[in-house]
Parts: sequence; C-alpha cells; structure tokens
Amino acid sequence: MVDHNFYNKTGPHSLSKLAEMLSCDYKGNGDVLIDDISTLEDATISDISFFHNKKYLDSLKKTKANVILVDKSFNLNLDKNLVFCNDPYYTMAKVASIFYPDSSYPNNVFIDSDKNTKIDNSNKISANTFIHKNAKIGKNCKFGFNSFVGPNVTIGDNCLIGDNVSIYFSKVGQNVKIYQGVKIGSEGFGFIMQENSIQKIPQLGRVIIDDYVEIGANTTIDRGSIGDTKIGKLSMIDNLVHIGHNVSIGKNCIIAAMTGISGSTKIGNNVSIGGQVGISGHINIGNNVRIAAKSGIMKNIKDNQAVGGYPADNILDWHRNTLILKKLRKKKNDRP
Repeated sequence: MVDHNFYNKTGPHSLSKLAEMLSCDYKGNGDVLIDDISTLEDATISDISFFHNKKYLDSLKKTKANVILVDKSFNLNLDKNLVFCNDPYYTMAKVASIFYPDSSYPNNVFIDSDKNTKIDNSNKISANTFIHKNAKIGKNCKFGFNSFVGPNVTIGDNCLIGDNVSIYFSKVGQNVKIYQGVKIGSEGFGFIMQENSIQKIPQLGRVIIDDYVEIGANTTIDRGSIGDTKIGKLSMIDNLVHIGHNVSIGKNCIIAAMTGISGSTKIGNNVSIGGQVGISGHINIGNNVRIAAKSGIMKNIKDNQAVGGYPADNILDWHRNTLILKKLRKKKNDRP
C-alpha cells in the first residue's frame, strides 16, 4: 500500500468512472468504490491491482484486490471485477497518475522555512546539510557536508550519513551507515513504450532500510513503483551498486561493487554477490546463494546454490566448461 505520508491521494473512484477515464471496458459491479492501488500481494479488498505476467499467476489467484486490470485476451475464471485493456502495465501507470496526480515527478524545490530546526541536540550536523522540517531523526546521528533528508523521511538512532548523501521517500532503521554520495529513494527507471508515446510509471513506493545496514559510496537505491524497495538487517552493500525499484534484499547479504540489480528481484538471506554482477528483473534468488563476480543472472536460483558465468550456471559446471573451452582453443592453436 502507498504511504500517504509521502503522496497525496484522490478518490475513491467508482469502477465505472475509472474505466471511463481509462477508455476501457469492464466486467463486474460498476458501483464498486476503489480506494487505492497496490501490488497483487499486498492489496486489500478496496484496492485495484494489475496482472501482466504469467510469473504472477499464483499471486493473482491469492490476491485480495477486488478490481484487477487484465489484458483483453484474459480468459481465466476469476471471481473479481475486471478492467480489460491493451496493456495492463501501461494502464496501471495511468491509474497511478489518476490516484496520485503529483507523483509523476517529485518536488525538489525547498526554501529556508522548510528546514528542520528542532532536531535533538545529540545529533551532529555539518555545514550546508538540509533536513526537512517533516523528517524525523533519532538520536546520536552524524551528518556530513552537503547532504539532504527529504520530507517525512525517518532515520533511527546512531546513524552515520556521509557527505553529499540524499535521502527521499525512505525509512531508515537504527545503526545504519550511509557513505559519501549515496542516493536513496531516487526515481525508479520505469517507462512503457507505446506506438506513439512513452508513459512514465509514477514511483509511489518507499525504500525501507533495516537496522545495522551499511551502504557504500555512490550507491543508488531506487524507491518502489507500487510497493517498497527493502534492504534487510545487517546487509552490507559496497560502493557503486545500483538497486532498482521494488527489489527486496534479505538479511546478512553481501553485495560487492558495481553490481546492478534490476527491478522487482527478490534476494533471500545470507546471499553473497561478487563484483560487477548483473541481475535481471522479476526473478527470485534463494537463501545462502553465492554468485561469482561478473556473472549474469537471468533466471531463478534455488537455496544453497553457488553459480557463476554468463549466463550463470552451477559454479562447478562453469569451471568445467571454462577448462574445456581452454583445451579446445589450445588444440586449435596447436594444429599445423
């Protein structure tokens, strides 16, 4: 569910009125009121959600959402109110703009009167750092030069915030260390191409960072689109890592430098990821997984696996294939 501390909402809207605004047909009770938008997993009975990928079929069957955006070819027997459209993902972006008209691009303009002047004296704040008056800061925190904490952001006790850090749309736990140049709660890279237009997907989620997390210099963590981006307790993230919108990272994870994690990927607990790894979106990585440096992850990985290579494979098979290729090249070079 969208956090209304960060976003102003319109509505509720009736199913018939919303379908009219979207120029879509619908099936069901047109008088049903839709109060908010949500993911299939997190929806309540008063929410609208969308189904656009067979990967989420189980979530569709279990969802509490009373209204679902579906493709025009949708033919499952589902006891829900349905809105039929050409592209549910594209249409959901339009729905988000209807419910949250100010969400397409965030406000980055603040004046002196917006600055917080009631921060606990136990905190140490360097010059030119701006903390918004609606942000909530714990005790014994330290802030470097030229950093920014946005409206309604919360930061727990004993946190270290380095120089040139910006934090928007986020909830940060206790004893978190965020080093120089980190950007948290930035815009997720969400666009949908149509024949004659590009629809920006409003980013309505948050970044949730649990206790004792460390985030290395110049790392970027995008907030969720619908739903949140989450970093679990005691996870360590190196420099120059990019974490896309709606990514979920479990507890005790280690992610080395220059790794990129695409949107909506779920990573379990105790996962170690080497440097320069690329991870595709909408996949699941289990608990206790080890990923070798420079690997490309394009499919789900089960618990307790070690993988490497591009595309990634069982690490022993990857090493065997590397040796086989080396021998084949040697034979080819040894030919007269």
